[in-house]
Amino acid sequence: MSIENSSGNPVSRRSFLKRSSVLGVGLLPVAGLLSTARSAHAALSDDTNLSEGDVAVLQFLRAAELVEADLWGQYAELAVNNPEFRAALKHLDPALPDYVVGDYEDEQSHANLITGFLQNSGVTPVDISSFYTLPAVPVKGVDQTKKHLTNLTNLTIDTSWYLRYRGATNPDFGGTYPQIVDITDRPTVPTSNHTGDLEVIVQTAAFHFGAIEQGGSSLYLSLLPKVTNLDVVSILGAIGPTEFYHFALFQTTLENIRALHGPGKSGISFPNLKRETEERGSNQSQVLTPFPCTFLDPSLPACSVLRPSSTANAGALAAASGLAASGLFAGQPDSFVNAVVGLAEAADAATRGNV
Repeated sequence: MSIENSSGNPVSRRSFLKRSSVLGVGLLPVAGLLSTARSAHAALSDDTNLSEGDVAVLQFLRAAELVEADLWGQYAELAVNNPEFRAALKHLDPALPDYVVGDYEDEQSHANLITGFLQNSGVTPVDISSFYTLPAVPVKGVDQTKKHLTNLTNLTIDTSWYLRYRGATNPDFGGTYPQIVDITDRPTVPTSNHTGDLEVIVQTAAFHFGAIEQGGSSLYLSLLPKVTNLDVVSILGAIGPTEFYHFALFQTTLENIRALHGPGKSGISFPNLKRETEERGSNQSQVLTPFPCTFLDPSLPACSVLRPSSTANAGALAAASGLAASGLFAGQPDSFVNAVVGLAEAADAATRGNV
């Protein structure tokens, strides 16, 4: 199986996208689109039935899905073409390489669908193709001619999500959670053919897998109340749950995280999640469903839900800021970050019925 980048080529297991190559056609340059704070709305045509808010939300989500497709494409290329990386993934979970490849294909299909929908609605999508400039990692099995949006070589990963879903609190109501592993400026892919301990890299990547997908879950939930067009509601309502589906798969792989400590392991410490939680009286490493928590109002009964969902904690700007803070865009010019922030601000500013 060959893995393609996010250039718009359809992925193999999405046959309907084979018949409709929707990326790279009639795209609006970023500079023109972001000339004002709400300039994403300038893409509206006279005959579209989308509100300005609908367009702003879809423009940001398309950019976010392209970012996801790019980072998952890098993981998938290694999972397929680099035997050592694939073996390290399988050591953590035999199905993990397949999960990674499937996630890449899913995220690319999300970007393709949103692009096609915008174009069919008379809206010109934002063109971020000029920002595919970051080099591929110089390891075997990786196409060195490909350029990327994202950098996986020095990531700072928020791991607090692991405990968020295992308690009765909600970030939207003041809940806070410690980092279960301190991951700062670490690679989640091999950076050379002589990279040392792949086990450390893959266990680090496993936490990144979950961090990305839980963030996407909350993002879609946050933006859903802002859109008006019923087709757009359907798009967000259908894609959002797949993000949490991915998250649920990836958090199961953490059941096999092994305790790694000391300088020989690059100075990073991983807990044995299964043993440590069993010692507390329950094996939380095997918890898959969100524990009931406060939702909407403290006076209401606790409910098992995705969280956070507020604009402040889970909205487009929160998502964009989190990705940037993680180092995922290291090497990109300020104009790229400014473009993403502009799209995020417009999406968060959308309100239902804003036309």
